[in-house]
Amino acid sequence: MIDDIDAITPCPVRPAASAETRGPIDDLRTTRSASPSSFRSSLDVSRRRASVKALEEGTDGDPERLWMRMLALQRKFGCYNSARMSAALSSGNVSILRPSKACLDLLNENMAILPDSVISWLRPDE
Repeated sequence: MIDDIDAITPCPVRPAASAETRGPIDDLRTTRSASPSSFRSSLDVSRRRASVKALEEGTDGDPERLWMRMLALQRKFGCYNSARMSAALSSGNVSILRPSKACLDLLNENMAILPDSVISWLRPDE
């Protein structure tokens, strides 16, 4: 079935370590303060959100239009790491291989942060 291509399998949940099995390393993991990289990652999240917003503008929430924009972006800039997108672009079966809106959202969560020049390409009217 074609929907199984993008199936996501959750990671197994590990049981919480009891006080008896906790070691000094476990204590360090829970008491560390925020690192400079965590501050940098919040900036990355903000830039990634702006990238996704620019991508979704003009689609009116239509998954087909969003998919076509994503494919155009992939063709021109290579922003995604998706076998489905590669197959759609190489085969020309873009409508048949369009994933659900939830999968499109997951692809966009993991999209590379777009440089300003690419965002300008997505927003030609500005």
